[in-house]
Amino acid sequence: MFRSYRFKGFTILFLSLFFTFSSEAKNKDLDSLKKIKNLDSAMFYADQLIAKAQKNHDQLQQARIIYLQSKIAYKQGKIANALTYAQHALKLTNPTDSNTYANSSTMIAYMLSKQGKDIEALKVAFKILNETEQHGWKRLTVLSQACIADIYRNMHDIKQALPYATKAADGAIAVKDSSLYLFSLSTLSNLYSDKTIRTPANMVKAIKYMEIILNPPLEHLLTSFDKARYLSNLGRLYVTVDDKRDEDVLRQSLAISQKENFPLLEKPALIELQTLYVHQKRYKEAIAYGEKALVVDSAESGINQLNNIYNHLSEAYEGLNNYKLAYQYYRKATILNDSITSIEKTKNAAELDRKYNADKRLLIAGAQTKLFQQQRNYLILLALFIAVALVATYYWLVSKRKREAAFMIKEREQLEKLDELKTRFFANISHELRTPLTLIMGPASQLLEQDVNDKVEEKRYLQTILRNGNKLLNLLNELLDLGKLEAGKLQLKLKPVALASFIKIQHEGFASAAIYKQLNYELISDIDESLFTNLDQEKFEKISNNLIGNAVKFTPSGGSIKVTVTTNNNAFIFSVANTGDGIHPDDMANIFDRYYQGHSEEQQIQGGTGIGLAIVREFTELMNGSITIDNHWKEGVTFKVTIPLVKPGIQIVATPPVVIAGDAVYTHPVTTGDKTLVMVVEDNHEMAAYIAGILSSAHTLIIANNGLQALDMLNGMQQLPKLIISDVMMPEMDGFTLLENLKQNDTYCTIPVIMLTALTDHQHKLKALHIGVDDYLTKPFFKDELMARATNLIQNAAARFEATGPNTDELLPGGTEIIADETGTLHVSPTDLRWLSELETEVRKHIGKTDLNLYMLSDAVAISERQLFRRIKAITGLTPNKYIRTIRLQIAREAIESGRYRTLAEISYAAGFDTPAYFSKLFKEHYGREVGELL
Repeated sequence: MFRSYRFKGFTILFLSLFFTFSSEAKNKDLDSLKKIKNLDSAMFYADQLIAKAQKNHDQLQQARIIYLQSKIAYKQGKIANALTYAQHALKLTNPTDSNTYANSSTMIAYMLSKQGKDIEALKVAFKILNETEQHGWKRLTVLSQACIADIYRNMHDIKQALPYATKAADGAIAVKDSSLYLFSLSTLSNLYSDKTIRTPANMVKAIKYMEIILNPPLEHLLTSFDKARYLSNLGRLYVTVDDKRDEDVLRQSLAISQKENFPLLEKPALIELQTLYVHQKRYKEAIAYGEKALVVDSAESGINQLNNIYNHLSEAYEGLNNYKLAYQYYRKATILNDSITSIEKTKNAAELDRKYNADKRLLIAGAQTKLFQQQRNYLILLALFIAVALVATYYWLVSKRKREAAFMIKEREQLEKLDELKTRFFANISHELRTPLTLIMGPASQLLEQDVNDKVEEKRYLQTILRNGNKLLNLLNELLDLGKLEAGKLQLKLKPVALASFIKIQHEGFASAAIYKQLNYELISDIDESLFTNLDQEKFEKISNNLIGNAVKFTPSGGSIKVTVTTNNNAFIFSVANTGDGIHPDDMANIFDRYYQGHSEEQQIQGGTGIGLAIVREFTELMNGSITIDNHWKEGVTFKVTIPLVKPGIQIVATPPVVIAGDAVYTHPVTTGDKTLVMVVEDNHEMAAYIAGILSSAHTLIIANNGLQALDMLNGMQQLPKLIISDVMMPEMDGFTLLENLKQNDTYCTIPVIMLTALTDHQHKLKALHIGVDDYLTKPFFKDELMARATNLIQNAAARFEATGPNTDELLPGGTEIIADETGTLHVSPTDLRWLSELETEVRKHIGKTDLNLYMLSDAVAISERQLFRRIKAITGLTPNKYIRTIRLQIAREAIESGRYRTLAEISYAAGFDTPAYFSKLFKEHYGREVGELL
């Protein structure tokens, strides 16, 4: 059996080698045939190769050789023979030999075109084009396109030929076939020089294409036959445009044709030279070349060529005053013209006869079908009527569906707009509610825990609670008032009011907020102190509070607010003007619409419910007043309210105004001993005062009212804060932008940041975490919660400083060195923070494992345990175990906020803690809140 297998193996090897050598021998034979320059010798050698292929029963090899014979016959000028050879080759081959199959077909098309059978030629060419496209033969597709273009050129249908020639040229470049590219350029040159579209511009193109062919780098690719043919074409073009290079080029073509024995090309070159010499009046030379052209034996010498020769000889002899010979050649040309005319007449007669017979048959057929015409016409009319009815019905249904679809799209867009409006409204109302709630719940908690040092502080906390309770009540009343306005049930409650004193009280109510934002805040009033008017005090208070409050909110630090009150024509005018951006022109049309908020990012950051200005207009109109806006974009805006003066029926004695004191305003740090410096960035002065009250016992505080001011203050500080506590929604620069600027700065990126937010949306928290926030607190929050978060972050930073102290003499992995400067500021690069973010991602992947340790983590990030320990300690100030625990606590907090877990045990196990009790203890220490309070 082994011998049998070995024998089969040798047999297969022998056969493969045999077929390989056989194929190489066949290709060698074809190459030898192509290299033979003498056409007669080539034809003789081809016959020998055919006999050899027949002996070997190799039909495909026969087809290849016969196709080459057709090319040789064409070069000999034997068009009919070339066609016969090509047809024979096509019969012997099949699509498995794609080159021979397609080349034979295109050769048949070319030869048919040369014989004037253009329609048959086009049929053959289009057939092979379809087949090459179906088989995906890209090179042969280009060959077919070039063939079709050349056939259309012979038919003088240049409009049809040009697209195919252009496609062929582009295709030749795509398949990187130089020979096809040469042929495509030649076809384009012939097309642009055709007399039907011959213009100076097109002649320039034609000459350019032909010169590209005959110059490097393409020149060396040409065969002698092709070079002679292209030189003859270029010479003809030069003769047409009267280029002095015409004679030289034609002589080169003639020399090659005579040397290589190409009579098919020699005769046209002689005729072109004859034509040139006649035009140049070089009659003797013209006669010599004319006589040579007559002698050349070309199987395809046509009547037109002979006619041209005779005409030029006649002109030449006439130029030499040899009128006898001139007349003889003129007679010969005339006879040829008559024969051409006779041929045309014969053709015309045959065509007329064909038309006559066709008309006769049509008359007979018409007589037979006339009987059915009326029925046909009736059926056509009926079909048209039905078709029109169907089309009309179809378009009506389509139009109806389009209207319904457009209505549904519009309705959906309106619903989406309302939904977006609702979402934004509730997000902003949440912010408006949570800030006062924080200032109510926080102080109340401290009072209950008796965590207040003296009566003054206790009174201040109680005033804060009362004031923010009133804010919540006012917001609730505004919402209720809108409902009453819609129902038409809101009534005025007029009573005598000392106008000057009342306005002063409203003005003083925002004085502390203006001082906190460093605004130039003033009241200009020319109202007599004794002036009383019947006024709905509560409603006008809402008007003034909304206008002044908006001015304080949207005026940048260092800007000015001017409140002006005057009387004029039994009315008083209350106006509030502030500097700043003003109102965007796109928002002016909707500024008083309910729940509307500007589309600018600044206005959305500021928050608000979108009902304040609606209340202002509604209440103003309810009191028979009017409101106007004088807006200057990027400069400022003035709101002017005009309300009629209504004199009271009784005499009232004026009483001095009672001014409600505001909270203390913190603007600069007060250093006490060695307290840690903490920066608070908060635009609400009461919230800033509350945070300062919580932290001032243990820390030195510096207050900034927005992110931009915070960055300016940091740039001017010699000692940087150990912690930054920032609100999210602030004017000029919000908390997210501030955080982004801090984390991208090499100096500030290590300062821990706590974000205070009333936005409960999970996406906002993810955004803060993505930028690099160290912790965030959702309003309302409590004192212990804030203190715990602040203490943990400051301690971590201190531990990080110790880890990078003077005793640390080694570099971290990757050459990173974390050091502290003279002020104690750590310099951790953003690259280190990105590495820490990647490490956190790795920890979160394994967070479900309660036994996650330094060894497992070092293996995951591909550095040693010692290097990992040092790097975590240097960047975070935490040991790896504490760092993993911190991430576990963060995951636990996210789980609580997601609402997916209901019990302490579920959250504990989800975060990777072994026991709920231990987890509860750590959570309380880290966040200052019991887990149970948050569930």
